[in-house]
This record gives sequence, structure tokens and C-alpha cells, in this order.
Amino acid sequence: MTDTTSNFTATGSLPKTTGIVLAYGMLISAIGNNFLITILPPLGRDMGFLEWQVGVILAVGGAFMLITGPVWGRISEDWGRKNVILVGAVGYVLMTAAFAFTIDMRLAGTISAFMCFLILVGVRSLYTLSSGAIYPATMAMVADMTSKENRAGGVAMITAAWGFGSVVGPAIAAGFSSLSPTAPFYIVTLMGVAAVALYIYCLHEPDRHKQSDKVGFRHIMTPAVLSIAGGFMVLILGNVTMIVILGFHMQDTFELSTAETARGVGIALFVSAIAQIIIQIGVIPRLKWPPRRMINVGMPVAFTAVLLIMLAPSYWALIGAMGLFGLGSGVGWPAYMTAASLAAGPENQGSMAGLTGAFQAVGFMIGPILGTLTYQMNPSTPFIICSALLVLAVLMANVLPMPTPHDD
Repeated sequence: MTDTTSNFTATGSLPKTTGIVLAYGMLISAIGNNFLITILPPLGRDMGFLEWQVGVILAVGGAFMLITGPVWGRISEDWGRKNVILVGAVGYVLMTAAFAFTIDMRLAGTISAFMCFLILVGVRSLYTLSSGAIYPATMAMVADMTSKENRAGGVAMITAAWGFGSVVGPAIAAGFSSLSPTAPFYIVTLMGVAAVALYIYCLHEPDRHKQSDKVGFRHIMTPAVLSIAGGFMVLILGNVTMIVILGFHMQDTFELSTAETARGVGIALFVSAIAQIIIQIGVIPRLKWPPRRMINVGMPVAFTAVLLIMLAPSYWALIGAMGLFGLGSGVGWPAYMTAASLAAGPENQGSMAGLTGAFQAVGFMIGPILGTLTYQMNPSTPFIICSALLVLAVLMANVLPMPTPHDD
């Protein structure tokens, strides 16, 4: 299975084989995040962690993503997209295996709960420092290979792979946790090994625009870019604040066991992700809407869904509301990523992907702590915060600058 990027043109779409490989890489990246959100809250209680400790372990990834996103994006301009993606994939494999081994030691009584907490924080940090290279280099490679008109379709394909990871991750957590608490981690590790092989043998470095004097972060720090990145951060923060407490909400509201909670959250995220995939693969590429219209249509639907999730009287009502949330929120990620790519210019795609990754990281860093702390105070608060942030994202998209594919 081979593919070359020398045949693509700046007016074309993403080459098929390259798209499949990049999509698989984003798939495993999503699995690495989403299955942990699914399994860690109930598993953390079994290991003797408090809710805030689970939040810290999840949040530390976002904290380091804030640093690594811009750095890896800029490095990919010099080292090449493929090399940087490979570094991220190897780190993904090593650190996921280390995370599982640490949990096994705690469950066997070899280490204390506090020592396990400290080690998991450290491993999660190293995981993000290394695997954080995958996202900005992948998004930059997509931008290298697509025209402005086809950018949204290329971005939607990659973000749909992330959405599918939201399906596979919880399914792995729910399906394999019955074998052992850490079986899902080892399955995910093997999937990472497959990604390394695909990157080595099937991915080729694309032609990129020649360096100019207008390359680097100081040249993309424009009002348009900062407003887009800020809106993306608001969107991610709202989503993470709600998703991270979904396990606690379901367990406490419906009186579920640890295994039932993992399975329930897995089903909820599965339904939401399927809805996102339908929107991102089946709808967005055909409509070719500009980013602002995508946000104006999708976010009100997501807002309504969040309120329904909070007030759901039954387990299955919550599942249905999560499907509606997937339909609405599924347009947000490709809308903001497309707008960011268009605003950066062809010679700054790596830096732009890194910058948006950094703003995204703020959401992943603050969201878990904000969600878990406010849930302890009042179980409804994280849902209210998420709703308010979705409204803010719409306001920002309409008041602040946002480019279209037809802008020069």
C-alpha cells in the first residue's frame, strides 16, 4: 500500500491513502483521550482517588498540550510533518502502556493511592508531551494538501476520525474492562503500534510552501486568528466541562455500579459520536458552508441538547439527548479549524495548527477541573457552564472576524 504526495496539487483534495492513514492516527489519538474519560472516573474511585484527583490527571494532559501544540507545529515546519507525527505515535505507545502498568500496581496493592496518583500525573504529562505532536502535524499536512475550497472537507474527514475515536474508545473501555481493569489500555497500546507501522510505510512528506519572511507565530497573531482560536477554546472548554462529569452524573442519578457506569457512558458517547460522524462525513463536505454558518446552525442544537442531558428523567432519555448533542456540536470543530487554516495563510499551516492546538489545550486543561469541582458543589453547574459557553461561542463567531474560503 503506497501513496505519494508529489501527485497532489494545491487545488486538489486530500489523497485517499494519505487521508486514511492520517484519519487512523487521529482515531487513536481520540481513543487515547475518550476511553480514559470513560473509564477513569469509576476506576479512580476503585483505586481510592477523590473526584478532584481524577480531574487533575485528566487536566494535566491539557496543561502540557498548551505547551506542546505550538512547539510541535513549528517544529513540523523544519523537521517535516511525517517525522513529527512519528515521534507522537511512539510516545503514545510507550506512555499508554506505562499508564496501564501503574494502575495494575495500585490494584495489586504494590503502591499507595497517593503514589499511584503522582505517577499517573507524571505519565499523563509525558504522554501529552510526546503524543501531542500528532495533532498539529496532521492538521498542517491536511492544509498542505488541500485547496481553500476543499479545506473544510479535508478537515471534516480528520475530525470525523476523531469523532469515530469517541465511539471506539468508550466501546473498548466497556467491552474489555470485563476482562481486567487495564485490558482496554493494552488494546489501545496495540492500536498505537499499528499506527506507527502505517506512518512509517504508508505516509509520505508533502510538498510545502516555501519559507518566507512572514513565517512564525508573530505573523499569525492577528485579530482574526486570535478570535478564531479563542472561540475554539470556548467551545472545547464547554464540551469538556460537561463530558468529564458524565460518568459521575450517570452513576449518581441512576445508581449504577462501576461496570454499569463505564458501559453507560460508553453507549452515550457512542451515540453522540455516531451523530458527529454523520454530520462531518455525510453533510459538511456536501454543503460547503462557510464556518460562521456552520456554527450558527449547530451550536443552538447543542445548547438544547445540554439542557436535555441535565434534565433527562431516564437513562435512555439521556442517551437520546447525547445523540442530539453530537448532531449540534459536530460542526464546531471543523468550522473553527477551517476558519483558522484560512486565516493563517499557506506558509503558516504548521504554526497555525500548533496555535489552535494550544488554545484547545486550555479547554482540556481547565475543563476537567472546572467540571469536577463544580459538580461536587452542585451537580447541575457543569451543564449550565457548558450551555453558557456554547452561547458565547456563537456570539464570538458573529461579532469577531471570521474568514471564508473566498477571502484572498
